[in-house]
Amino acid sequence: MLHCKSLPVAVEKMHKYVPNLSQSKEKALILHVSTDEITHHLKKHTAIFVTTFHDFMSTDQQTIKTVTTSNSSFLSRSECNIMRGFAILFIIIDNITHLYSGVFMDSEFIYLSKSVKGFVNNLMHPDAMLPFNLISFYCPYGVMLFIFLSGYCLTLKYEKGNGRGTSCKAFIGNHYKKLFVMQLKGLALFLTVLFMFNPNEVIRNSIVLQFLLVGNLNPDWLCKPGPYWFFGMIMEMYVIYRLIIYNRKDWVAIALTVFSIGVMACFSPKSATLNYLRVNCFLAILPFCMGVLAARHLKSNSFSLNKTGICLAWFVLAFILLTATKFNFYSWLIMPVFVIVTAVTLVKLFSKVKFFDTVFGWLGAMSGVLFVVHPTVREFLIDRMNDYGLYYGMLLVYLLITFGLCLILKPAFTTKKNAN
Repeated sequence: MLHCKSLPVAVEKMHKYVPNLSQSKEKALILHVSTDEITHHLKKHTAIFVTTFHDFMSTDQQTIKTVTTSNSSFLSRSECNIMRGFAILFIIIDNITHLYSGVFMDSEFIYLSKSVKGFVNNLMHPDAMLPFNLISFYCPYGVMLFIFLSGYCLTLKYEKGNGRGTSCKAFIGNHYKKLFVMQLKGLALFLTVLFMFNPNEVIRNSIVLQFLLVGNLNPDWLCKPGPYWFFGMIMEMYVIYRLIIYNRKDWVAIALTVFSIGVMACFSPKSATLNYLRVNCFLAILPFCMGVLAARHLKSNSFSLNKTGICLAWFVLAFILLTATKFNFYSWLIMPVFVIVTAVTLVKLFSKVKFFDTVFGWLGAMSGVLFVVHPTVREFLIDRMNDYGLYYGMLLVYLLITFGLCLILKPAFTTKKNAN
């Protein structure tokens, strides 16, 4: 910038060498000197600015990318919470209703064509069980939404955000510890209630493997409580992500997805081997890799999902395809694609409505505690109320106790670190 003290110095020098300088010429020369000096300082400080900007761009790319990602990412933080809200609501409702007598089992780990035919027959001849069969048919896939969000959020944090540079040991260790502590608290609650109300229940030795998050690897493992199979499976995906997918080309994730689908297609729809593969990481690879690729490439306006009419059209199309893929074993293997697209479009639509944004956002914020707590409530209620056929009443009591217990135990089950 031009310093004011330089002008008097210039005038003094002019009078020294040109004593009879007129006032008008003096002003002209001052203007000329001032212009030259301004040009000189502009060039000088422009060079400094360019150098500083270059240094900033080269040394602080991480900050820029983090800001850009947060402003234009495919799913905002609020939308991620809404999707978690959908996922946990689907999970806690399905995990009790599919145990009702007269409800057809869902095809989550193996493909049950008989259940699909039974659902269609119930749809053609409605009765009191139709609402629960609808839940069993469409709601078991809340887990896939959590898996998709895991791949999405891990990529944003560790490939584009402030988690870049985290070592493999630290990454796996931190996530193992987080899952281990969460499951440990849940198992402590579950075993306490179990021994209070059913002290004769036998706990198999495989509970030790479950504590260590490797129970899924045991073919004879009987998970107790059932929904906790998720902990071991998602830990497997964390390891796969860090060792195979992290910071590698897209074709790696795509090849891994094709491989997993190809392997599952080699087995019969109801085989024990298929069940074992899907209890482990094979169920998760497709939705997880979708999350990874979405985080890497998609923006908030991708596929024009920011426009309500187009988003609604995508939702209808995806929902139809989701339903259609359930009628064949091989198409069922790629059904997660349409589950995710249906959920994403529904989230985009619901985020525009304040009520839904608030309700499902709250559920999403509580999803971790709800997931840990609800199996204990289910275990306590299912044997006591299932024989009476009080299905709607049991569902209401189950939800009230689950949410109440969740609010009471939230401080013990969350910390400032993992609450974020």
